Amino acid sequence: MMSALKKILLLALFSITLMGCNDPESVAAEAAQLRAEQHPDRTYVGEHNYYTMESSGDIEFANKKDLKIMYQDFPRYFIEKAKEWPKEDLNDASSYDLPRFQFAWANSSSEDEYESGLKIWSMKTDGTDLRLVTDATIGFASIRNLARSPNNRYVAWAGSGGQKGVYDLKTGKVSNMHKFTSPLDMLWSEDSRYLYFDDAINSYARWDSETGEVSDSDLKVRTEAVLTGNKIIKVTDAAVVGYNLKTNERLFVLSSDRSLSDKERIFRVKSISPTGRFAWGSNQSFAWMFDTKELTVKQMTTDYTPAQILGKDAHFSALDSFAKVRIVDRVGDRVWSWRAFYYGALSGDAILYNGLANNGLWFKEDK
Repeated sequence: MMSALKKILLLALFSITLMGCNDPESVAAEAAQLRAEQHPDRTYVGEHNYYTMESSGDIEFANKKDLKIMYQDFPRYFIEKAKEWPKEDLNDASSYDLPRFQFAWANSSSEDEYESGLKIWSMKTDGTDLRLVTDATIGFASIRNLARSPNNRYVAWAGSGGQKGVYDLKTGKVSNMHKFTSPLDMLWSEDSRYLYFDDAINSYARWDSETGEVSDSDLKVRTEAVLTGNKIIKVTDAAVVGYNLKTNERLFVLSSDRSLSDKERIFRVKSISPTGRFAWGSNQSFAWMFDTKELTVKQMTTDYTPAQILGKDAHFSALDSFAKVRIVDRVGDRVWSWRAFYYGALSGDAILYNGLANNGLWFKEDK
């Protein structure tokens, strides 16, 4: 009798052991441990994704002043399954302690339509905290323009034909507000309620985030612009202009050198800082930094670095192509350059948002 009871107990213990071996959590933990042992240089996020820490390196600009090349480790991301990657969360305050970059990236070159489709991503200006913002753009062949609302809640995009949509990070709702071919310019109101955009050549519209309605607008939109109070500051083809929107009074015009030919004075690169205090314009021969508070213009020829993305107070700038991330400290004359992604295709230009966090500085500590 006792022998039979022992056999039953042993069988029960054996069954429990087998069940433990087949437990999904145990299997996953063992697989994770094995990956960590095989690839100690990788930090895994989910089963199929990881990043490594790699040093920034050398960089060359066609026209530049002497810059100190900075060497430090930055994350380089390998993402095979975007659905396993953390999404940007408005309730996660830790994501917003630095300014952030936003960009369109197809994270995989696989034949999987979801993974190889364009999605909108973001990361901090120091290269950390990569987040998936939305996959609502997977059907687009390209993304030509992006605009994030000042409260960080809404991300707007324009496809190659000017078709425009908005994703609400709080509700997950997608609004397709313009489905026809049109120019690409978009601009948010200071309170994040309205998105102003081109709906045709020399025709403008306004999308209301509270009602979802689209109405005609008299506001002539530029992407390189800032709306603040009753004032708009915008970068035109060869100048920076300020207007009082209530009176339609032109407040100032800061122009590139009018003695130059049109080819020499028209901007090929334009940007504006988050508050509108500083603006940038440049071409192959000349560059200009505009101070809209002091109403001054600094003209440069060979001693400059381009500023396709301009931070608060023009302290930091970046190039907007993220095949390689390139950041310049314009005050300290330093430069960082690193590859943030192992593979995948980027589309359009990166933008800056949450630009006033950390007093506009792009690194937490002095690097």
